[in-house]
Amino acid sequence: MNLEAIYLNHQSELQLHLARIVDCPDIAAELVQECFIIFSKEIQKQVIEHPRGFLFRTARNLAYDHIKHRKVTERHLNTTDPTLLPNEESPSAEKLAVIDEKLTIFSSIVDELPARAREAFVLNRVYGMTYAEIAKELNISDSAVEKLLARALLHCRQQFKNRRSDLIGD
Repeated sequence: MNLEAIYLNHQSELQLHLARIVDCPDIAAELVQECFIIFSKEIQKQVIEHPRGFLFRTARNLAYDHIKHRKVTERHLNTTDPTLLPNEESPSAEKLAVIDEKLTIFSSIVDELPARAREAFVLNRVYGMTYAEIAKELNISDSAVEKLLARALLHCRQQFKNRRSDLIGD
């Protein structure tokens, strides 16, 4: 499989697709590069019969992860936080470090989910899609969405509980 030819054939199409999702051409370009890095590693491990499909699925997952990270950060920074003084314009470096650590933990927990459960979780929690909308997007039943999200939420709760007790125990 010629990686350079695949890159030349799909790079601009992927970048346009990602720019529509993440609403930023520069971030889209970075995600395309990351997508091809993942692709190049995977073609060494397995035969990929449909490179375009693989690239678009990987790109979509990377875009969802990026948006998830951005929205969680924005939501956290926009919430009222009693540790911030009313006249403070932005959080301190320490507060940002705590936010970043929590976000890293959250991202790693979500990344541990099976791909389908992670995708349903992100669509629901980040994009605010309903079960019916997710079912249509993923071409599965409402019941399947319900089961995926139940498993994802259970996993997240358990992992947060475990990691919080690990942090407290230290």
